[in-house]
Amino acid sequence: MTISELETTTLNPGIAFVLGLIYPLYKTGKTKESKEFIKGCVNSNSISEEELAIHFKLVMNFLEINNIENIDLKSNKQPTYSISSKKGFSVLIWKQKESDEKCLEILTRKVLEIESTNQIEIKNAFARGCFDGRSSFDTSRHFLALDVDRDYYRQDLIKSIFKQIDIDLNINRREMNHKKNDQLRIRPKDLSKLIKNICLFSNTRILPIQNFLNSGE
Repeated sequence: MTISELETTTLNPGIAFVLGLIYPLYKTGKTKESKEFIKGCVNSNSISEEELAIHFKLVMNFLEINNIENIDLKSNKQPTYSISSKKGFSVLIWKQKESDEKCLEILTRKVLEIESTNQIEIKNAFARGCFDGRSSFDTSRHFLALDVDRDYYRQDLIKSIFKQIDIDLNINRREMNHKKNDQLRIRPKDLSKLIKNICLFSNTRILPIQNFLNSGE
């Protein structure tokens, strides 16, 4: 799927999930032939090959069920692609001649569609995409944290969508010249809503949350 195809595709849970993977932290890559793509990464170094295969199949099935058949879902270790050094896989959206600014403009318009829709399953799918791919669980403070670009408009837009599904994201905004990314974080009080309503595909991310919730801390 190209970015122009994404722009004109009717919004559904599959497209919302893809947008959730891509939108919080905008990243691009290239093939050896210098063909550029935007990537929505599903990264995890602490995962077995069997668990990774299950996760991949769950995502692929979800996209197929929602008629997203022309999507490129690739292993991060593809030899002809510059995707990620981390174990996992990624959704690729192909650029043509669009600038990054134009791509972000298109992505933002699609995310604004998610904000304005009254279809809760689309909002939930976007939320799932956001935290399914790269989030990490803080075992001391019990936040589920997601790195995001230092773009306050986009951060607030994501926060607005989560607010509509009754999850009030905490935003950790660092100094403008800070080396680390800003973060969006789901507080402990909302983790049960995440498990019940959003249902991440990533079992390695679900397990520590379930263990915390079962501990009664």
